[in-house]
Amino acid sequence: MGPYTEIIKALSDAHVDFIIGGGVACVLHGVERVTMDIDLSVHMTPENLGRFIDVMAALKLKPRVPISPAALLDPGFIRMMIEEKHALVFSFLDPDRPIRHVDMFLVADLAYESLLPDSDQVEVEGISVRIINRRRLLAIKLAITPPRPKDTLDIEFLRRYES
Repeated sequence: MGPYTEIIKALSDAHVDFIIGGGVACVLHGVERVTMDIDLSVHMTPENLGRFIDVMAALKLKPRVPISPAALLDPGFIRMMIEEKHALVFSFLDPDRPIRHVDMFLVADLAYESLLPDSDQVEVEGISVRIINRRRLLAIKLAITPPRPKDTLDIEFLRRYES
């Protein structure tokens, strides 16, 4: 898993409630492909979000945009990002190693509470984490318009192994 294991371990060690989505979830379901970021649905309670922000700082991951991560604690800020900026995620990255990149979902249909019933507990290098299950991941991928080539390949694989 490379740089993602470090991020997953740090979040797990800090007791952050999160669900892995996107390309990393696809890889954990068996899709053979490379992904350049880790997409997370973070439980947006103030305490959990505070732990998440602390982990991002400890890992030296900085917001892609010049906004303090503390702004994520304000539901009005998140609403504004979604409505005015059409943001789906808030991104953190390592300016020195861009492969260390975290996208945190902002939109309601990818919220922790929405995804929790459609998530599975799995082991990632000895760490127990939640990932979006294949059925929900397929539905999310099918909703991407237009689909990118990697989404088309993910859809093909997820359909083939749909349970």
